[in-house]
Amino acid sequence: MKAAQAKSLVEKVMTAGVLAGALMFVAPAKAEAQQFSVGVQIGRPAAYPDYYARRDYDRLRWEQARRAEIARREWIRRQEWLRREQREHRYDAYDYRYSR
Repeated sequence: MKAAQAKSLVEKVMTAGVLAGALMFVAPAKAEAQQFSVGVQIGRPAAYPDYYARRDYDRLRWEQARRAEIARREWIRRQEWLRREQREHRYDAYDYRYSR
């Protein structure tokens, strides 16, 4: 292939590319139709039958009871710790139990 032929081929390809790009920008945009819909529903959705709701409430009640039990145990543990600390501090200032 001669240099003149290569230059003309490149020139033709570049011209075609520029024209194709220009046509893409000039072409009108595809029309987007506006949509309007109305839905009517009677009753609850079929995707959520009653037994799911009961199971969910049972799970929530169980979770609340579990957290209440954890809080109760934590409160009891804290009270025992406070009593032990008070008992130890009572003997710290004046330790009459042992002579040093």
